[in-house]
Amino acid sequence: MGNIGDQFSSMLSSIIAFIPNLISAILFLLLAWIIAVIVKNIIVKGLNAIGFDRWLQKKGLSSEDGAKRESEGLISTLGKLAYFLVFILFLPPVFDALNMESVSNPIREMMTAVLNFLPRLFVAGILILLGLYLAKILGRLITNLLKSLNVSKFNSYVNFGDKSKEGIDIPNALGWTVAVLIGLFFVVQALTVLNLEVFNTIGTAIIAYIPLVISALIILALGFIGGNLLSKVVAKTTGNAFIGEIAKYLIIIVAVFMTLDQLNFAQSIVNLAFLFILGAVAIAFAISFGIGGRAFAEKQLHKFENKVQKEDRNDMR
Repeated sequence: MGNIGDQFSSMLSSIIAFIPNLISAILFLLLAWIIAVIVKNIIVKGLNAIGFDRWLQKKGLSSEDGAKRESEGLISTLGKLAYFLVFILFLPPVFDALNMESVSNPIREMMTAVLNFLPRLFVAGILILLGLYLAKILGRLITNLLKSLNVSKFNSYVNFGDKSKEGIDIPNALGWTVAVLIGLFFVVQALTVLNLEVFNTIGTAIIAYIPLVISALIILALGFIGGNLLSKVVAKTTGNAFIGEIAKYLIIIVAVFMTLDQLNFAQSIVNLAFLFILGAVAIAFAISFGIGGRAFAEKQLHKFENKVQKEDRNDMR
């Protein structure tokens, strides 16, 4: 039975030789467990000590009734996340101790990639926080500056001529626009720092589209302002507010279609829709004045003619 004895001795020798490796792996796991528990307790107790739950409640991220329970749940989740991250960091040496390089090498490569990516993620997070902070400050500064200059008195020019306080407020709108643009620039820069192909493509597309958005907003604002000004001029010239309203909404419609075209928003459909609407308005105007409103049109033309003649007589005097 020499062959059987040799095989048994070889197996026993392999088991005995593997025992130090197993003990090393167990020691690594024990060390990982101790460090993970310490890190978890530091995070949980540290967040509780600095009042993280009160900050969540102040920011409205947890309700007042369940603020303590919700915040404790979030803090516990962060602690468990740190706990498992520590264990993942210790997995490569554990598998190396067990001579399982085929498992430890992929884990080590993954952890190396993650650790190399963390500094870029940290910088990107700082850029986003800094950008949002600066955007908020500059947006508020622009709003307060315009309000101090009493720019709100021109709100009627962008609110369909409505002089009430409801609607678009120019200082708030411009302040919000500046804040959004600054925030977008910082977000795009943060995406560039991450150096991921998808994020780089998204950032490039956003930067390329921002000038179109700015020009579209300018066109829309000029359309509203020009429409309201033209409405007042036409109403004062003809003495009829209805014609002034028609002129105003025509200018606004043209500005809306120009804005959509500037944004490259289904250009063919927008152009066709504009032509159809313009043709329909022209036909409706011709029919209403040529058939149904002949007396009204004649009356308005006589009124306009009398006004022009009266102004000519005043100039001759």
